Amino acid sequence: MNCFVCGKKKKDYEVWTNKIVIGATYNSEFQNNEIIRDLGDRSVICHVCIKAIEKQVEKEGKSHI
Repeated sequence: MNCFVCGKKKKDYEVWTNKIVIGATYNSEFQNNEIIRDLGDRSVICHVCIKAIEKQVEKEGKSHI
């Protein structure tokens, strides 16, 4: 499987494949991220990219305070 974001080949345990699971795991600010919104039904995103997006969302959230 190749990550939708970084394009690197990943094993099945290294990726997130379901937007519903992402939605249940992360808050609405994270879900509203452009990359997350663009995930298709068959897209996969690796955990490393998820964590990078999480840091980006946190940083953007703090800049609004």
